[in-house]
Amino acid sequence: MLRCSSLQFDSEVPVLHYDVTPIDPKGHQFAVQLSIPATDADFIELSMPAWIPGSYMIRDFARNVLDLRAEADGTELAVTVVDKQTWRIQSHGQAVTVDYLVYAFDLSVRSAYLDQLWGFFNNSSLCLSVRGFEQEPHALAINLSSETPNWRIATGMPRIKGERYGSGEFQADSYEALIDYPVLLGELAIHEFIAGGVKHAFVTAGRQYADFDRICGDLAKICEQQIGQFDKQVPFDEYLFLTMVVGKGFGGLEHRNSTALLCSRRDLVSPKTRAAIDTDYRTFLSLCSHEYFHSWNVKTLKPKEFLPYDLQAEQYTRQLWFYEGVTSYFDDFVLHQAGLIDANTYLGLLGDTLARVRRGVGLDRHSVGDSSMQAWNRFYKQDENAPNAVVSYYAKGALIALCIDLLLRKESVGKVTLGQCLSEFWREFGATLKGTSENDFADFVQQRYQIHLHAFIERAVNQRESLPTLQLLQEFGVSCEQSPAQDDNTIGGRAAAQPLPVALGAKFKGTAYGLELQNLYADEAAMLAGLSAQDRLIGIDFLQVTDANMREIFERYQPGDTVTVHAFRRDELLQLQLTWQAPKRNNYVLKVTDATLANQWLRLA
Repeated sequence: MLRCSSLQFDSEVPVLHYDVTPIDPKGHQFAVQLSIPATDADFIELSMPAWIPGSYMIRDFARNVLDLRAEADGTELAVTVVDKQTWRIQSHGQAVTVDYLVYAFDLSVRSAYLDQLWGFFNNSSLCLSVRGFEQEPHALAINLSSETPNWRIATGMPRIKGERYGSGEFQADSYEALIDYPVLLGELAIHEFIAGGVKHAFVTAGRQYADFDRICGDLAKICEQQIGQFDKQVPFDEYLFLTMVVGKGFGGLEHRNSTALLCSRRDLVSPKTRAAIDTDYRTFLSLCSHEYFHSWNVKTLKPKEFLPYDLQAEQYTRQLWFYEGVTSYFDDFVLHQAGLIDANTYLGLLGDTLARVRRGVGLDRHSVGDSSMQAWNRFYKQDENAPNAVVSYYAKGALIALCIDLLLRKESVGKVTLGQCLSEFWREFGATLKGTSENDFADFVQQRYQIHLHAFIERAVNQRESLPTLQLLQEFGVSCEQSPAQDDNTIGGRAAAQPLPVALGAKFKGTAYGLELQNLYADEAAMLAGLSAQDRLIGIDFLQVTDANMREIFERYQPGDTVTVHAFRRDELLQLQLTWQAPKRNNYVLKVTDATLANQWLRLA
């Protein structure tokens, strides 16, 4: 079985060595010293990745490298910039030391961040790759200064020197492995727990008021559910949830034996304020569930196109719908299976997904196969027109996974589930790092279970026709009521208490100065009137409209009424005629109507 942290190294094998020091927290700078052994080449070529696996957009991490210089035996060497992310050093075969700074002020899970409070980095943002050494062992020393005596270090990288969570030295078996171990440092709160016989740690940086016992207990349930789903085939020896806690933020990125997380302070349940799992805490648990599931589905089981990663340029696959969509299906479903949320809560979340996928015309213009291919320039670079141009391979991929799960259960009369199938599929393609092609999953299902999914997956992934989601749910005792949402901003999976009689056809942010339009939906009232994203709607029928009176004003009208609206576009005032439309039935409220049928899929008790 594949293991990611039980590594053995020959001490006589020359390795690249990086020394990383948070040298200037106030200036947000890490200092890096790279030691390269002697070679028989006249020059050495260094490069920084253009992107990080799991986040499919060119990010140009090299732009943050400062003051790069090189020397050999005390003599400075010539350094030539080859392109935006590559440097060439005239080494004449000598051992070389390279020193540089990295500006770290990206408060996200993708890059690097440093201030006086704490620091975080992915090695893809700090550690230059040396051509020809990519498959050699890489050593990394992290040095904490006397100015931060209470800082500790948390990373999944195998440690070879120093005490656990202290300064020390770490080692990875290749450059690709090196960049798959993020590092969190600061005055960390570290809480360890056991799940499925494996040591885990929930680690936070940033001020928080968390109930760690409860959080670790809930995370343990999630981890044990997933480990059990994969028949205790665990691709790591330990696992860390590395969490940056801020006032407002959200994000996660999967790694081989850890995840980097960014969450809001309110997302972490506190000992005094919450007895039940509320929306914020549930969202955080779903995020953890999602990233943990990636340990199997994309970190070890992955597209053949990613074997190996090409970190210098975009790398395309049509399979992201499977790796993100299936994971998105299971993130909330695992919470339900683990007993953390009940069936009604889960169905509400599933209704949210249905509403997101079906709102806008992007669904009719874009297949999830194309969306996967174009993640680099469309999904990860969404603009105000995204609802009219893009379909999410996360959200629609999750609905495809739901359909596959229900089809498997239906065709096998309850004997085969998607969870069981993934476990066996992982054993063949993931544990062996074989990599998958587009048809491998359908081929596997047919060969192993004699269930034919090729036609369904082809239509669902490469065509733009509707999925049979509601029909399949009905066959498993779950009905769907489509109804108007409360307003244009609140579509989802729950019934609206007081839906407005008319719809603007735009998402907006209500302020005391008007309604700031964010997304307009094709062929709906706002767009047909000539309004645009980023306009500020300030008046309707010659009366000021704000966040405080918006509902009162909208309730005066009926579909078909025409009103005069005033809006600022940049600093120019527009006067337009808007004809109200009836609200669309954008809410998808799912309910169990036959407990016997539903119990074949859901946990009702």
